[in-house]
Amino acid sequence: MGLTSRRKRPLDRTIPHLRDTRLIIIAAEGNKTEKQYFESGLFHDHRVQVKVLNSDDNRSAPNHVFNRLKRYAVEVEWQPGDQLWLMVDKDRWPEKLLSEVCSCAVRGRKFKINLALSNPSFELWLYLHHSDWTSGTVSSRDMEKELKSLLGGYNKSNINIDKFRHGIAAAVRRARDMDTQPEGRWPSNPGTHVYRVMMEIEGIKLRALAAAGSLHADITDLSTRHDKYLEEIYSE
Repeated sequence: MGLTSRRKRPLDRTIPHLRDTRLIIIAAEGNKTEKQYFESGLFHDHRVQVKVLNSDDNRSAPNHVFNRLKRYAVEVEWQPGDQLWLMVDKDRWPEKLLSEVCSCAVRGRKFKINLALSNPSFELWLYLHHSDWTSGTVSSRDMEKELKSLLGGYNKSNINIDKFRHGIAAAVRRARDMDTQPEGRWPSNPGTHVYRVMMEIEGIKLRALAAAGSLHADITDLSTRHDKYLEEIYSE
C-alpha cells in the first residue's frame, strides 16, 4: 500500500487534542478486557491517545495478534512519537511460538513494535491495582479466580473500570518491583510488563510538560520525577 493511500492517523477528534498528539496503538490478545481498560478514558489526554485494535476474527494466538498490528502499521499514517505495542498473555502459549513472535517484533525494520506481555495473564495487572501478589506461581484460571475474590466479582467481558481508576500508580510500582529480569522479552511467572506501556504514556505527558516549561526540572531529570508524577495524577 503506497503512502498516499494510507488512512489518516486514527485520532479521536471528538475529544481535545493537538496537532502533535501522540498515539499509543495496542494489539491485544484479549477481545474485550484490554480494550475496555485502555479506551475507558483513564489515559486519554490532549497530548496522548490510546487505541486498542479490534479483533474481528477472534484469533488470539500471538502470531495472529502480531500480524494484525503489523498490517495496521502499514495501512495507517504515523508521525514521530507514535508507538506500537504487542500485548499478549504467556499462559497457554508455547515458548517457541512466543520467542519467534517477539524476535520478529523487536527486529522489525520499518516499525518498532514494543512488547508488553503478562505471565500468566492481563488479570495480574488488574490485581496489582489493589494488592501485592504474594502467592508465587499461578495459572491464568486461578489468577482470574483470585481477582474475582479480591474485587467481590469480576467479568472480563464487562469490567467495572471504577475499580481500577485509583490504583494505577500502585500497579506500576508493584509490577516494576516484580520485574526481576527486565531484559527478558516476557516476565517470569508471576509478572507483567503492562507497566511499561503506562510509563510510556505518562512519559509522553511529562516530556510535553517539560518542553512547555511547566516542570521546574531539566528533561534529563524526568526519570526521577516519573514516580511522583504517577502518584499525583492517579492518586489513591
